[in-house]
Amino acid sequence: MKPESKWIFGAEIQYFRLDPVYWPGVLQSLKSTGLRCVTTYVPWGSHLVGPPDAEHPAGVLDFDGRTDPRLNVRAFIGLVEEMGLRMNIRCGPFCCNEMVHGALPPWLVLGDPSIMVWDSQNRTTQGYWIAKKEGSQPSYLHPEYLEWCRKWIAEVDRLILPHLESNGGCVSMVNLDNEISYIVQDGMLSSDYNPVNVGRGGYYHQFLREKYGSAQALPYQGNFQEIEDVEPPRHVPQSMDDNIAWYLDWMEFKQWCMCRYIEQLRRMHQENGVGDVLFTTNINPHLPEGVPTRMPTFERATGGITGYDFYRGTFMSYSGYQSMARVLKLMNASLSYTWSSEFMSGTWNKVLPSRVSDDHMSFMARCALAHGCKAISWFMFHDRECWGDAPVSSHGHRRTNLYVLRDTYDLCMHRIRGWDSLRVMTDVAVLYDLVQHRHTSVGDSSPCDDSRVHEGAPMIRGVRAGTATKEYVALFRLVEHVGCQAGVVDLLERPEALDGYRVAFLPGSPIIEREVNDRLLRWTASGGTLVVSGAWPQVDEAGRALCFLGVSGPGAQPVGNGRVIHHAQPLGSHTEPEKDDLSAIEFVSDLIARHHGKPHVKISPESPVHWVDWGENGGLERYDQPRSLGSAIIQQNETGERLLFVLNHYPEAARFLLEFREKPDWLVCLDTGNRIAVSDGTVALDIDRKSCCVYRLLKNTR
Repeated sequence: MKPESKWIFGAEIQYFRLDPVYWPGVLQSLKSTGLRCVTTYVPWGSHLVGPPDAEHPAGVLDFDGRTDPRLNVRAFIGLVEEMGLRMNIRCGPFCCNEMVHGALPPWLVLGDPSIMVWDSQNRTTQGYWIAKKEGSQPSYLHPEYLEWCRKWIAEVDRLILPHLESNGGCVSMVNLDNEISYIVQDGMLSSDYNPVNVGRGGYYHQFLREKYGSAQALPYQGNFQEIEDVEPPRHVPQSMDDNIAWYLDWMEFKQWCMCRYIEQLRRMHQENGVGDVLFTTNINPHLPEGVPTRMPTFERATGGITGYDFYRGTFMSYSGYQSMARVLKLMNASLSYTWSSEFMSGTWNKVLPSRVSDDHMSFMARCALAHGCKAISWFMFHDRECWGDAPVSSHGHRRTNLYVLRDTYDLCMHRIRGWDSLRVMTDVAVLYDLVQHRHTSVGDSSPCDDSRVHEGAPMIRGVRAGTATKEYVALFRLVEHVGCQAGVVDLLERPEALDGYRVAFLPGSPIIEREVNDRLLRWTASGGTLVVSGAWPQVDEAGRALCFLGVSGPGAQPVGNGRVIHHAQPLGSHTEPEKDDLSAIEFVSDLIARHHGKPHVKISPESPVHWVDWGENGGLERYDQPRSLGSAIIQQNETGERLLFVLNHYPEAARFLLEFREKPDWLVCLDTGNRIAVSDGTVALDIDRKSCCVYRLLKNTR
């Protein structure tokens, strides 16, 4: 099914956490925003009222509210249909969501250790119910676990089949499990050494056979007669120079397992007759993004779409914004559809010293829209245990932040024309080479922590893991400080996108995919300017020596009709957001001006921005930020209409100067309708603190 944003915009309503008397009011509040998709978990553990037996292979289940009226999901689905809404069913098997065992049944998580995820020391890993340290996580591809999944999915599909959209019902989307990542235990040594994977002839060896064909083709240290003789790595070395591919392949194998699991769940639904739906899965925050939860491979495994779950503190910090923008840029570069499957609405804490402000929620949403997010599913729509400040209370009281959902949907679906065909216009490229980030992940014990980048062991050619990833993260900030916008080119997924750029930044790393090197050589030789900041590539993904770009060594030099510029030290990996080196910003600014020219739109504060606030010592202090914390993003649709998103990240209202390459005559504010004249491609705009204004760009002829 082709995704349409108007049907994917939605919010999470959990019927099992609301008194049924409030269902109609909460649903009506959602409908009042213009949203048309209700997302909801259907949690196995919540509906479970008795153990499995011959008649009830998935356990005795209550879908009708006979033991608790909150469990009457049939009635809830019927109510959704009566209101003309659609539904995204999120039936797991794993749900997370602060539920006991993440909604998996107790006999699974407390059962046979042999079907659980094992770590490198052959210990079962901690399951979701962390507070009690009780239970483990089933191994995704263990046949016994998959059989339990099959039994549960059969029960869910019997429930939803009459309610499929193709049968005149409301169910249009089905989520294939939740945040697949071994319950965030997806570091190299944390999972999955279960014998079904690493035993002789197991899935690990199947993966290696698919990739290499025979033992003789393995690029590993050692003499293997058969692929089945290979054991997985069980430690993180100080250096991985002598066996690079062995370590990288183990991280790729985790990705392979997760994708195969997604495919298995999809086939189970399809075999039960649930086929005419949009299958989805969702990814929780990882850094480096895409390892091991690689988004395009997840998307292919679903046969539908893959979304990202965005949670940010309030007010959204500049680093939080940069993280969101960077992930969305990679999604734009590698997915068929970019959306947020869970987008923070409210907060985990019920009792707060102050409310989650409406303008924070609006700013966060518009930042996502500015960078190509085509639809948002807000989480949560209502309060529940461990969640507060949602748009409505658990009794259906409407709060002021409900307006943010209404305004966001109205902006995209009514005030903006051709929303689904809009595409972000960027100036220069930051290159995503997967192998650099796999190097980082080998030493990272917790990839599912997007607030930090691992930097340390193992090294390649004397360069620490994480150095290239930190530079990748920083390059987006540096380009934005200059007043421009960087796009991502995923050099393995969509390398042809590089042809749309004249300047590209490659985070320096001693390792690069050989296929990527060949692609960069062709692009640079045809006239591109490649900027390498940091280590010079020396080896490929198999650890073989490589002559990068066919040149003699590091340094600025011509390559065919183009050039490579080498900045021997990383430009930004040693700094944090809002503290980037001013000399590095100047270097990037000068380089873009000389080799790219004018950006689509350049933004800068009209004068230095300063503000006064309480300091650490309790007195008033003056703060100055010499870096530009404004963002200007142009999007264009298939008819040529252009929109401008202007973001102010300062904690103070600021006046920005904008200079356009393709000069409009007018800006029309989509919030107020005000027309603002543009003089010879230049305009000054006042933007409130931590806010985003959206404008339509017009020429006099239009």
